[in-house]
Amino acid sequence: MSSADEEYYDLPPTEATIVTILLSRSATTANGNATQDSSTAKLAVVARQPHKRIHVDDVMRYKLTYFTFLDDRRSFANVDALLTRLAPVGTIYVACTEGGTDSNNNNFAGGGYNGGSSSSSATKAKKSGQEVSELLSKLVTVLESRNDISNNSNGDGHQESANSITVHELPTLSKTKATSLANSSLRHLLGGETSDAHLAYRGDKHLATEPLLQWAMGYFFSADPSYRSESDDTCGMYGLESGTLSSHLALDRTASEAIHLLPPRSGSGAALITGGNVGNNSLFGVLNHCKTKMGSRTLEVWLRQPLVNLQEILRRQNAVALLVEDSIGRDRLREEGLGAFRGLDIDRLGNRLIADGRAAKEYSDGKGRGITNTSKALESLYKLHLIADKCLPPLLEVMDGLVRNVENQEQGDGRESCALRSAYEGLTKTCTELGVAMNLAEKVLDFDAAPRDFRVKSALDEQLADVNEELVRVDEELQAIHADMNDLWAEISGKGNNQVRLEDVDANANTSCVWQFRLLNTNDAKLLETELKGHGVKVHRILKNGVYFSTKELQELGTKKKDLMAEYEEKQRDIVNKCMEVASSYVPVLERCSVLLAELDVIASLAHVAAYSSSGYCRPEMTDGEDDGLGIELKEARHPCVELQDDMNFIANDFNLIFGKSSFLIVTGPNMGGKSTYIRSLGAIITMAQIGSFVPCSAAKINIVHHILARVGAGDAQDRGISTFMAEMLEASSILRTSTKRSLIIIDELGRGTSTFDGFGLAKAISEYIVQKIGCMTVFATHFHELTALEEQEASVTNSHVTACSDGQNGLTFLYELRPGPCLESFGIQVAEMANMPQSIIIDAKRKAKQLENFDYRKRSKVVAEDDGCTDEHEASEKTAAAMEFLHTFRKLPVDRMDYKEMKSAVLSLLGQYGLSS
Repeated sequence: MSSADEEYYDLPPTEATIVTILLSRSATTANGNATQDSSTAKLAVVARQPHKRIHVDDVMRYKLTYFTFLDDRRSFANVDALLTRLAPVGTIYVACTEGGTDSNNNNFAGGGYNGGSSSSSATKAKKSGQEVSELLSKLVTVLESRNDISNNSNGDGHQESANSITVHELPTLSKTKATSLANSSLRHLLGGETSDAHLAYRGDKHLATEPLLQWAMGYFFSADPSYRSESDDTCGMYGLESGTLSSHLALDRTASEAIHLLPPRSGSGAALITGGNVGNNSLFGVLNHCKTKMGSRTLEVWLRQPLVNLQEILRRQNAVALLVEDSIGRDRLREEGLGAFRGLDIDRLGNRLIADGRAAKEYSDGKGRGITNTSKALESLYKLHLIADKCLPPLLEVMDGLVRNVENQEQGDGRESCALRSAYEGLTKTCTELGVAMNLAEKVLDFDAAPRDFRVKSALDEQLADVNEELVRVDEELQAIHADMNDLWAEISGKGNNQVRLEDVDANANTSCVWQFRLLNTNDAKLLETELKGHGVKVHRILKNGVYFSTKELQELGTKKKDLMAEYEEKQRDIVNKCMEVASSYVPVLERCSVLLAELDVIASLAHVAAYSSSGYCRPEMTDGEDDGLGIELKEARHPCVELQDDMNFIANDFNLIFGKSSFLIVTGPNMGGKSTYIRSLGAIITMAQIGSFVPCSAAKINIVHHILARVGAGDAQDRGISTFMAEMLEASSILRTSTKRSLIIIDELGRGTSTFDGFGLAKAISEYIVQKIGCMTVFATHFHELTALEEQEASVTNSHVTACSDGQNGLTFLYELRPGPCLESFGIQVAEMANMPQSIIIDAKRKAKQLENFDYRKRSKVVAEDDGCTDEHEASEKTAAAMEFLHTFRKLPVDRMDYKEMKSAVLSLLGQYGLSS
């Protein structure tokens, strides 16, 4: 196979996004003013994404989306969340507006070295360069760790490799050069000096006030000359769009892994659900019942980019609701309509047509060889005909009935328009436009030979007619050889006629044969080799499904067929090139068809999941605001993944997170009691609701959230020198910097990696900051039982606990039921006992735990002394613990409202309580 053919076969189904990230070390505020905050950096991000065209005259192939924002230098949380939305990502370019240092600590800027004019300036430049290099290194490390956003999916969400992202560091450009490169490149790529897109670019106030964005575009075009090609084909190829971090629900890597957004990849660190499989170990697996590859890819995009626009969510919800209610229409849509597209990848077909059209145009202009594999090109034309003739008509027939139901219901209850009607109208227009392409295929393609062979009609050319006659004679000879072999085998084996099958050989098989015979019984191999050896029989393979063999005559006829097909292909080349140049003009129609089909497929899949859930899904009532009384109210909520595990009887629980009333929920209870599953189910349900899906609840009212931020699990990043506790603090810091009142924060333990007092102090301070400064909806699972006292201090804090029953001896039964109020026991020792911990350790642990319990300290000291004969050192430790408890209680006293006598009485009482009085 030629290299050109290899490129043809390797065409990707979808192009990956190309991202350019430009850091500014000094401009660290939203308005561009420098600050002394060394923990943040300003970033400009330019992302080139493939654009699916919506009409034939649309020449735009790519969309350049630009962002600017502040980010935490230590975690780059905003970049992390943005990459989740932009996936799949193939290449990332990073640079800094200031120069860094090389391995020899030499400063460089603009791609070259700068010599210092003085010792102090050289030292300052060196320090600055080292800081830039370290900053870029941190960013690159974060980017390279994102093995969940690369373009290595096989179309159904299953990942084929660990990581295919390429990260490049670009040399520093001068600001003048970067601006000039952006302006000169975009002038052509946006369609010319007077085009509407270019005029809009010149008048964009955001770009005018944020020069960092223009510089980032200049860096993007400097990365690869092909990005700024000024050929006629690229004029108008780009569109420009301003992006914001708030345009979709933001999910960073930690949050997406915590709620099991996508199937876990090997080495990703994502938590695996025990006993799970590809159908239930992620939200994607649960919801992906799509019939097409386009639908599966779009579902992944929807999950990465949940909506925050209420009307768009309702538009999808209305369509899902109608399909849930109409079971017959839903099943017909999935089986008869979308099922017709099974095995067809319209995105891949569009890419092939683009490649063929480009090659054909170069051929007609005398600049290239043209299409090298005409058979593959005609196969694309055949599939184009198949879509227009066999796939779209039955789908539109099914949708016609569904849309009538939509119109009737809208007249009856005044619902907003749903996605079904717009999909029907768009696909009807698509089918009409593809009718011309269908006529082209019928005039050119030899449908008698397809889909076995793809060639043009022999009637179009006299020379083709002559070759076709030879091919017809080859087919006649083939049938004769097959009949002779059947007769010969029947005579030798005595098993009757028609025992020998004639089969085509896969073009990719490692053999020169075009056809092979096959006998179903593998034991016939010996008889073949002994009795038919004189007839030129050669056994090729012996597999479970039979014996594959050929004869010299069959091989010679196959060689003749190959030669004739090569001759036919060469003679049809001119016709195919002209034909495919026309066919490629229908790619925008195909792209629009792909978008509409994918959306329809995902909606039908969501409806299928909701309708067939054994425990039932409900349509959530969506709201959008920050007023008191709004929030998240879920009745009998279930985790969508966990409830599908084998032999699972899931215990449903409620959520009540209301602004001004109960926005901060503290969850306590035993280990293994279901706290993690409970709080993670909330994030999963919110994500499902904001893609337009029904949710696993009996009733749901959800206020739209803009971020899901998570602090879960325990892990370190040794490659970056980050300990477990430091990783925990970085995540918490990122949450506090990123969150707004419209965020949802999920915290599964906080402050465990340090001393008890330090950990509790941090957990309490962070909780108070969230409650008092941010005010967003938060669920906090903790074993710091002292934290439950926040309910008495803050009106918006409520306590709840998961339950377990202990028989007082060794038994512990988990109820997995959430109840109001705190739980002051974690049952950690009982869980250790269930894990078969040695009994001596269990006994000692119980004794030590009893010593540390918070009851009367004087009494406890006497008991310990009598049992153990405690030492002075132990007594000192007890005194210290009692003093800490005293101080903790004393801080809660309302001393500002107490007179001297009341204060003295309270203090003496506390001293006595904790055994500290003299």
